[in-house]
Parts: sequence; C-alpha cells; structure tokens
Amino acid sequence: MQGREFRSAVLIALLLVGGSLYAAMGEPRPTAPQRWPRNEDLFNIERWVSGPETVEVVNGSTYVSRALHGPDGTQATLTLVTNQNVKVFAAGAEVPFLGSGYDVGPASSDLMLSAPGRQELVAQRGSERWLVIYTYGERRGLLGNGPVGWGLALFDGLLGSSNDYYKLYLTVPLTSYEAAATARQSAALADTLFPRIANWYSA
Repeated sequence: MQGREFRSAVLIALLLVGGSLYAAMGEPRPTAPQRWPRNEDLFNIERWVSGPETVEVVNGSTYVSRALHGPDGTQATLTLVTNQNVKVFAAGAEVPFLGSGYDVGPASSDLMLSAPGRQELVAQRGSERWLVIYTYGERRGLLGNGPVGWGLALFDGLLGSSNDYYKLYLTVPLTSYEAAATARQSAALADTLFPRIANWYSA
C-alpha cells in the first residue's frame, strides 16, 4: 500500500512539473532560417583548392557540400548538415553508407591518429574504400552527439531557445597506394576546417 502511494505521489509530481514547464514554454517558437558559413576565406586552406558550394534540403535538414582538391591529387568532399532541430544528431555517420551496401568499421590506428573533436570510420564496398572523418556540434562548440550534446539540446528545448545543430563529414577516397599519407593529409584538413566552422557558429 505504501509503495503504491509513493508511486502515485511521484507520478503526480512529474505531471505537475511537466505542466509547469509546458506553461512556461508557451507556444512553440517558429523555426529560424538555417544558417551555414558562406565566406570563401573560411575554406581557404594552404595547398587545398575549394570548389563552390552545393545546397540541398532533405527531410528538413540542409546539406551543404564542397569539393576540395589537395596536394598530389588528393580529393575530398566536405558536407555540412544543419538543422534547428536536434534530430540532426540522431543518425550516426555510418547510416548513409550502411543504407548503400557498404561495410563500415573504425579506421585502423595505422591509418588514423585520433584527436579531440573528431571521429573516423572506413566504408568499403567492393573496390571502393572511403575514409570518413566526422564531428557533431552546435553554437556552444563541437560537443558531439553523446550525453552532453543531447543534454544541452534538451535544456535548449525546455527554455525555448533556438540553436544551430550540425554535423560535418569529410569524405576521402582511399586506395591501397599511399592510403596512410592521404589519411594524414585529410586529418590535417579536418583539424583546420572543423574548428573554423565551429567558431563561425559560436560567433
């Protein structure tokens, strides 16, 4: 009996808290326009040439891509996915590749050196092999899509605060020849571009 009364009291308290938060939040805020950096200087990286951006809207998220051409013929594609809704964090970086029939796994230690603020995977299908360097962020920085990122997004929702949630992919084709050198060049590129984009959103 006492256990039932305790559970009822907890349920009532939760309902009261939920009702108070709903009343405090009021009507849903209108969605702000999605933003992304357009300043060409931001993508001006030594020994790399950036192509023009292409923009596509899919399921409410904006996908902005740029081709990058680097030393020794290295090619990479930078894709920024942005949304005012935190749902952009939900799909992992491997999802687009798994849906296209690729085998996906972590990048080996001889291929990549880990660094704060980014993660890596390798996607392979037949003779195709891709290195994907990726990260997640919002206006407060590159916080990832783990408990910290989701917790702060929940806090934004409770306060009715808008935010720019985004994920960044740097996708690079790999061949068995010079794969390690290509990976090092790509990691250096990501370690330059990702913080620049995060700083733009933080400003």
